[in-house]
Amino acid sequence: MEAQHEKRKLTVEEQIQDMADKNIQFELYSQEDAKKFLKYNNYYFKLKSYARNYNINSQTQKYYNLDFAYLVELSKLDMYIRKIILELSLDVEHYLKVRLMNDLSDNSEEDGYNIVRLFLQYHPNAEADIQSKADKYSFCSDLAEKHLNEYNEPKELALWNIVELLSFGNFMELYELYYQMYPSFNYSDYLKSIKFIRNAAAHNNCILSTLRKPNSLKKFSKTKKLANILGKIPEFRELGSRDAMMKNPIIHDFVTLLFVYNDIMKVSATKKVRNRKMEEIFHQFCDEDGRIRKNKSYFDKNPYVKETYFFICSIIKYIDKKNKNPKHTNYLY
Repeated sequence: MEAQHEKRKLTVEEQIQDMADKNIQFELYSQEDAKKFLKYNNYYFKLKSYARNYNINSQTQKYYNLDFAYLVELSKLDMYIRKIILELSLDVEHYLKVRLMNDLSDNSEEDGYNIVRLFLQYHPNAEADIQSKADKYSFCSDLAEKHLNEYNEPKELALWNIVELLSFGNFMELYELYYQMYPSFNYSDYLKSIKFIRNAAAHNNCILSTLRKPNSLKKFSKTKKLANILGKIPEFRELGSRDAMMKNPIIHDFVTLLFVYNDIMKVSATKKVRNRKMEEIFHQFCDEDGRIRKNKSYFDKNPYVKETYFFICSIIKYIDKKNKNPKHTNYLY
């Protein structure tokens, strides 16, 4: 018996026709070039997801003010922004570990083994993950195998051993446990947001397809500490779109990443690297000849894209100004 599906498979030619039927224009991007793009650069399901940022007539299912070129541009900007997210989040993960190791070194109450014993009691899945890494081909399989006993169980591990073997999600849980036991300033309140956007970028999810209709709203809650910080910044008090923008999970988490990145790398040893990276991001986002503004005219009639860009650029300009102020120290406390 032939399976019944809601939507049938389309050839590339049929995909082009399907878009044309929905009033997606091909004035800035010919249909022939669109076929090549769908064959060699991106696939239909993913590219069309960016159309969620455009209004559609619920009765006719036809879009307003949407050209194929706009979808292509959003897909290219999405790729560029995902690369920024991955670069910043990898630095954040590294320096969270550096800071944690330094705090451990100065902590006379913790030997580095006790915290791991407690962590593995609370999170047995982490122990199973270490065992699986030893059993299969991976970059850290040799390191994982080194820390297993003859029963294929992890030997007694210290904090400095285990952080090299944990996924970012498990490391977050270990990090949070440490600062619950030994309270001092930490970034635990922001880690869920960083994990969310890091994973979205790492799995090539469409970051910019949710500007008009955000995903995961039912499961999302804003970081109160960050909301309070933004509310106290004079430049943002009169920014009417601030609350609305920060209700979008992707925008909220990207802003969180920017603030954590700039705060955690504020020390003299990393400040120059941070400032160079942020100057590059400033140029690409905010300067007229930056990549983000290259085809800004495409979005003149799209308030969702324009308002998001204006808000993010305002955040980047604020951070850039503070980074250039030698008296400025902290972003998050």
